[in-house]
Amino acid sequence: MTAASIAWTTSVLVIVVASVLLTVLVRQRDRARDELARTDPLTGLGNRRALVESGEPLLASGRGLGLLLLDLDGFKDVNDTLGHAAGDEVLVQVARVLTATVGDRGPVTRLGGDEFAVLVPAPGPGDDLEVVAKRLLAALSVGSFHAGVVPIDLQGSIGIAVAGVDGNSLGELLQHADIAMYAAKRSRVGVLRYDAASDPHSAGGLELLGQLRGAMDADQLELHYQPKVSGDGSRLVGFEALVRWNHPSRGFLLPADFLPFVERTNLIHPLTRWVLITALRQAATWRAQGVDVSMSVNISAVTLDAGLLGVVEEALALTRWTPSALVLEITETAVINDPEGARVTVAKLRERGIRVSVDDFGAGSTSLGHLRGLAVHELKIDRQFVSEMVAHPEDEVIVSSVIALAHQLGLVVVAEGVETLASADRLCALGCDELQGFFFARPLPAEKALAWARTEGMTGAAVELR
Repeated sequence: MTAASIAWTTSVLVIVVASVLLTVLVRQRDRARDELARTDPLTGLGNRRALVESGEPLLASGRGLGLLLLDLDGFKDVNDTLGHAAGDEVLVQVARVLTATVGDRGPVTRLGGDEFAVLVPAPGPGDDLEVVAKRLLAALSVGSFHAGVVPIDLQGSIGIAVAGVDGNSLGELLQHADIAMYAAKRSRVGVLRYDAASDPHSAGGLELLGQLRGAMDADQLELHYQPKVSGDGSRLVGFEALVRWNHPSRGFLLPADFLPFVERTNLIHPLTRWVLITALRQAATWRAQGVDVSMSVNISAVTLDAGLLGVVEEALALTRWTPSALVLEITETAVINDPEGARVTVAKLRERGIRVSVDDFGAGSTSLGHLRGLAVHELKIDRQFVSEMVAHPEDEVIVSSVIALAHQLGLVVVAEGVETLASADRLCALGCDELQGFFFARPLPAEKALAWARTEGMTGAAVELR
């Protein structure tokens, strides 16, 4: 072989090798780019694209698929208080805990913000998915999270959707798991399976909403009234109005059966108006009959805006009710979701002489620090601490601390969920201002509430404590 042919052969080999290497490098680059496109850069978990690419083949296989959608409760406080860098640090830790807890049951992905998803291929009975979900929440509650040296306590809410039952595409599963997750967050139950009957966008939900529009005119809605008594249990101080729906085919529906998805529609506004006017008319009637106490009405976070004062003013004018004898109970969610908006609205209500109460205090992420600058009059300690305080000393410590700190802020403290004489007695000893619960009376129809007030509430015969 001549030198020229050797050189030519060598050149060809170099070109071939270079071409192969270039092809390999291009493929490696493309694979790397593809992997980056499927990966959440913060946590290293898969992202929404990875979820779709993992889920679609599983759906097509027909082997079964469950989707768990998890959102951290009150995580916005971490970012707002400590900064987004601290929040990112905590999210990385959360990703590790979720991955370790799920194990090989399915891939964990981060959809964005503080929202994570878990795909569970070929799930067993529905309870299996709930077990996985509860394990995830338990892992969060005992996890050692921190931002720098600051310890962080985390809770979460999870919605569950099952392929073939709750949706036939990944988009439907995500949408329905999201609806279930927000319902779990509102009701503070931790985990909820999607229920089409509670979905305002489902056929059943739309039908129920349509029926509710006529229920107010058809006298299917009614209010029941639960007494609030003085801290020593000796006298009635007020009633809380609670809506009920006598549905023509589904029977007696409690608020949890229809309010969560009514809040996702504009129907919540006329319903709030109806409850306010009906409750104050009843209170005015009782006042004329000699029962002169305050009336408490629950206000959804959705309606705590600039338009609320106009609705309240209308109800006061129509019923000629005294503003200072009206208590509007707002949830922690209303305070957390829009602190500035809540502050402005509450300030206007207070200027009008209306009292405002923070309901279910301690159930969510609100601390007494959130109440600075919020002109509320009252705190209602959540029933989860009150009902078990005698059996669990740590709950009594929490209740005692809330009462003491609230009193320092000049707030009235109400304990809800008082179910035994022992807990009522302890609350009295701790200086709680007002008590409410089944121990005194369940929510009662108007005529029975009046009878209770006359026989027990107004005669000093409710319950003499200590």
